[in-house]
Amino acid sequence: MARRKGSTNLDYAERRAELLNALRKAWMALPPPASLRALSEAVGVTLPTLRHYFGGREQLVAAILQDIHQGGAPHLAIAATPTGPLEPSVADLVGHVWSGLSSFGLDRLHALCIAEGLAVPKLGRAYLDELLEPSLRAVTDRLAEHQARGELIEGDPRTAALALLGSLIVLALHQGPMGGRSSHPADLQRMLNDLARAFVRAWGAAGTSQTGRTGPYRGS
Repeated sequence: MARRKGSTNLDYAERRAELLNALRKAWMALPPPASLRALSEAVGVTLPTLRHYFGGREQLVAAILQDIHQGGAPHLAIAATPTGPLEPSVADLVGHVWSGLSSFGLDRLHALCIAEGLAVPKLGRAYLDELLEPSLRAVTDRLAEHQARGELIEGDPRTAALALLGSLIVLALHQGPMGGRSSHPADLQRMLNDLARAFVRAWGAAGTSQTGRTGPYRGS
């Protein structure tokens, strides 16, 4: 029996997921902004095939970001969950975020998203919805819990989260995609330790213990 007009193949979702995985890798590897044709060639399919599964280029990049968001859910859950009192928890959080930025390609992902988002407003919104805001919410949730315990000063924990996460993203962009590792190398271990301790001094409530603990930072 002929397939009904407007229906999809039974393996449509599976094939789309396979393509999306390959396209995510290609998009992150190609020089930005990678055209739809360049992406189709990179994954070995035709332009009509890409349009069939994803529509235009904006829809494709938005789908890649949505897929990254869904795949990153376990890491966001870790970022959102305190690990002990404020100081060791902040040290662990800095280590967790920095590991993602420096060792798992999130520095390049942020760079690509900023470039795409500044050029195309819809992709800027997708970057906020699928990457930046979920990360900011996760850090905010952790800090809000510390505030509820009386370990963080009064105020909006989202402001504190933005100060911490923003500093880490800028440092990662500086040392990674912007080339600072070779032109302006940073003592990453020292900077990350100093950032964590300074955050606790600035945002910790009176009486918060400050032992000078360092985190498991793995920078390169």
